[in-house]
Amino acid sequence: MNERLIVKSFGPVKDLDILFKKVTLFIGDQGTGKSCVAKLFSMFKWMEKVLSQKKYKLSYFEQYNRFKTKLCAYHRIESFINENSYIKFEGNLYDFLYENGNFSVTEKNRDIKGISKVMYVPAERSIVSVAENKSKLLKELPDSSETFSDEFVNAKKFFQSGYNLPFEGLRFEYDSLNDTGWIQGTNYKVRLTNASSGIQSSLPMCIVSEYLSSKISDKEEVKLSKEEKDKLEKKVAEIMQNEEYSDSIKDMMIRQLSYANRYDRLINIVEEPELNLFPRSQMDVLKSLVLNNASSDENMLVLTTHSPYSLAIINTMIMGAKAYANANEELRNQIESILPVKYQINDDNIAVYRLSSSDAIYCQSVINPNTGLVSKNELDSASDDIMRVFNSLYQCYAKTLAK
Repeated sequence: MNERLIVKSFGPVKDLDILFKKVTLFIGDQGTGKSCVAKLFSMFKWMEKVLSQKKYKLSYFEQYNRFKTKLCAYHRIESFINENSYIKFEGNLYDFLYENGNFSVTEKNRDIKGISKVMYVPAERSIVSVAENKSKLLKELPDSSETFSDEFVNAKKFFQSGYNLPFEGLRFEYDSLNDTGWIQGTNYKVRLTNASSGIQSSLPMCIVSEYLSSKISDKEEVKLSKEEKDKLEKKVAEIMQNEEYSDSIKDMMIRQLSYANRYDRLINIVEEPELNLFPRSQMDVLKSLVLNNASSDENMLVLTTHSPYSLAIINTMIMGAKAYANANEELRNQIESILPVKYQINDDNIAVYRLSSSDAIYCQSVINPNTGLVSKNELDSASDDIMRVFNSLYQCYAKTLAK
């Protein structure tokens, strides 16, 4: 946690210096760089994972402009790089730096406790609902969309007996024989491809998030190819046969190898969880994502949003944790009935940033340092603008009545 990202002059991202916490949310207008920042974080966390597994050497990423042509291209943000671009990510195990056209990686030599399952949930996720079988449509999207599609297929198989969506009492059923998804309502059943846009957007996001978080909770080991298994066995043999190592050193080294092949956290990065959803359903979906994130202390949830409702919902979760922490047993029972602890967020575990291309300060934290809550100005900004226009129009309307 508290990993730091510094970015200057990278596409729409002007200048930011932020910390990622257990839950991190970005809000702002279209084209302000929210997804760009989320993609950079996803990319660095993936690199940290594969480097800790020793699947690549540091030099692999540092050479032949791979930072731009391979890593940034995966999310199709390679065109954002310019001669003034500066990017630095201070991770748990590695530091990454792009400066003056060069990319470098520095290892911190810290103990590996486990590795991250990094999942980027794109805004284009509705396509995997519409095109249940892989189609040419996916080829037109960033590679991250195809990766997400693969996990959606895995999640459907995992929940083959059925999956309850977090809103409206809807249930997803998967016919594996015909590779067809169905949405079951109170008194109707419809194919997923014919369901509403909100269902098509939210189902892949929710089912993949729950599927992956359950895998993390089960301490699932990374699936290795035969070549990777052979390499691992060779490393273990080399350690055990080295007479210069004491038994305690051997145990530590074997443990590190084991940790490097076992998932212990989900880094869940979700674009616009509110897509096509009614506000009440937005709350149900966010509660689902927060619940999955809470299943492991090491999990992280990163969200991008346009919705002020998302801020209000997150604020409610922060307030729930504050009230619960200071309450007696009787009051805690009352709070639990309103917002269960599993949906609450401690204010130490939340970061919320507003990105704006028009403001003097491009990136600002909107968490009030005195209250630990989202600033009231941010919650009310959209409604204030709307009411200001409404009041002006009402005054004009009142004049027409006076005639």
